[in-house]
Amino acid sequence: MNPHESSDYDLVVVGAGFAGLACARRASALGLSVLVLDRKSEPGEHIHTTGILVKEAWEEWAAPTRLVREIRRVRVYDPKHRFVDLERENYFFMATDTGPLMRHLVEETRRAGAEVRFGEPFEGVAPGRIPLTLESAGDSSRGGSGVTCRFLVGADGARSRVAESFGLDRNRRLLKGVEWEFEPLSSAGDSLHCFVDPECAPGYIGWVVPGVGVTQVGLAVHRDRRADIRKFIDRIDPLFGLSGRRVVDRRGGLIPIGGPLRNFYGDRVLLVGDAAGMVSPLTAGGIHNAYRYGKLAADAIAEYLGGGPSDRGGPSDRGGPSDRGGLHPGEVLRRAYPNPILKRAARWSYDHLPVVRALEAGLLTWGLFRGLAETVFFDRSR
Repeated sequence: MNPHESSDYDLVVVGAGFAGLACARRASALGLSVLVLDRKSEPGEHIHTTGILVKEAWEEWAAPTRLVREIRRVRVYDPKHRFVDLERENYFFMATDTGPLMRHLVEETRRAGAEVRFGEPFEGVAPGRIPLTLESAGDSSRGGSGVTCRFLVGADGARSRVAESFGLDRNRRLLKGVEWEFEPLSSAGDSLHCFVDPECAPGYIGWVVPGVGVTQVGLAVHRDRRADIRKFIDRIDPLFGLSGRRVVDRRGGLIPIGGPLRNFYGDRVLLVGDAAGMVSPLTAGGIHNAYRYGKLAADAIAEYLGGGPSDRGGPSDRGGPSDRGGLHPGEVLRRAYPNPILKRAARWSYDHLPVVRALEAGLLTWGLFRGLAETVFFDRSR
């Protein structure tokens, strides 16, 4: 790249979710000019996640206390609704008021210096143009069409339009999740309730979360299976008294569980978060990775473009990749992201071996079941 090459922005991030905002906020703090584009009309619209923060995610980017509820106990049920209670000293989860949380994260990203626009979907890039020239359905008077940038990040979810546009790998192994929010139920107590239920939740689990001003009830299943949440609610109704309680909202979405994609970056482009498959194949948790690797991507991009903390000139003042000679940001992330071979093996075992039937038949002891569950919920080693 010519060091005097002009562009509107150093970095454009597609997707104002957890990963995209973490990347944009960090890149802005490092002195890059950043634009975030999102197809939704406003932050927090059409939520696709349960929004639970593990302790490590909370430590990456804490939220106001009014938007979270701390949970320290996990209650795991077998198909007969026998359960074990799990706790670990100094460990916690945070249920979130996810819509307002996203609005808060957007405002913090803007305060860091990034421009964030909603109602502007990513439509592709003009072929052969340097710097990258984005095509957009947005009004050209707002800069939606013809925006140029030196680097592009796709943080646009499991079905990434950026990945498709650049010929990068796409997520193939997916769970389908659905969740209903009920008015608050005292019967949910202060535990995160998780149900191993191969009939209602083949491939994953069902859950009940005592959330912020609501009780969240949901399940996730293999993509080719039907997510029958009504049947699941009927099954757990004796435990929580859901019958006749008002449903205040619904959410759902796809969860990649194949691990990080092999081909998740190319010249001047990089995928992060769900778009890159940076989700645990076993737990299907992704917010911690979204924060962690979104920020790492920003650090690597700033270094790659010559715009790190000690180099804060304008876009036309900074050298390009050829000047710095550093690793491509995608390679930086690849080296930092651990090989999830054990989690993939555990995922395969859960999908193919009769773990649940062994538990029901008494072949898998409760002590071993407790140990496995504790590893799943509390071991965040990567």
